[in-house]
Amino acid sequence: MEHWSTAQAGAQDRFDAWTTALGETHLPWRMRPPRSADFHAELQSLQTDTLSIVNCRCAPCAGYRDPAAIRGAEDGLYGVLILRSGRERVRQGDQAYELGAGSALIWDSARPIEFEVLEPLDKCTLFIGKDMLHRHTGRSDLPLGLLNSRQGFGALLWSRVAALDSLMTDFDGAARHALGLALLQDLANSAHGIERPSPSGARQSLLQRIGRLVEAHYADAEFGPVELAAMAGVSLRYLHQLFQDEGETVAARIQRLRLEAVRADLADPALAGLSITQIGFARGFSSSAHLSRSFRARFDMSPRDYRTAQLSR
Repeated sequence: MEHWSTAQAGAQDRFDAWTTALGETHLPWRMRPPRSADFHAELQSLQTDTLSIVNCRCAPCAGYRDPAAIRGAEDGLYGVLILRSGRERVRQGDQAYELGAGSALIWDSARPIEFEVLEPLDKCTLFIGKDMLHRHTGRSDLPLGLLNSRQGFGALLWSRVAALDSLMTDFDGAARHALGLALLQDLANSAHGIERPSPSGARQSLLQRIGRLVEAHYADAEFGPVELAAMAGVSLRYLHQLFQDEGETVAARIQRLRLEAVRADLADPALAGLSITQIGFARGFSSSAHLSRSFRARFDMSPRDYRTAQLSR
């Protein structure tokens, strides 16, 4: 068993060392610069006769394998990704997956793939040679996608792999060989429960998560499309593309929620002691003039007239 962490490298060399270590344990990846200079990661690997087991803990980062990277490395492997905690986005082909604690995903090293760690991650990946899979299970391939890790063999595989975090040192010699065979057979059995979400389903899931972020942060005056894209872990351009079929832009969604919140506050007798400017600031408006113009454009009356009409009832 081998162990590696960024603590073994100097502060200036940590990310380069991480890229090298990742290539040695997870195949070569082209890594994007980390968001924070204080990047940290830890790897623990175990090699059996039939498959490789790699535990990984890492801060947010992103990378991809393009055709050039694939040609320069062994391409006859399946990766089985098991998430204990954190959040990660993986895209292979036309499928995008939002992964969280309890997720399990099969991917193919022979096809381009990209990943983005969105929250500090604790995961385990199994690497299985395609020839080894056929030799021990009779299967010539595995279906790609999300495993049903909530029941049956998928749940059994997930729980066994997740438990390896604290058990890696327990396996040696014959026990290590038996462990590899057991995990390989669990994988072959659980592959019958592959979930295949449509691209539209993955897109809708992402839109719903973005909608929740907007609802949670719209009252922050500093919150806008740029901040939302960073929170959602997508590019600003892709964020705008997601909203093209939503009937309103990102900025319009934020503005609408702010105005609806102001309107509700103006009609609330319990807030009658607050000025319109105070209410506007609390709901994300940076000036009373902007609030007044926006409110009149949406509701055909000034905030003051609306408040007077509502509180006089």
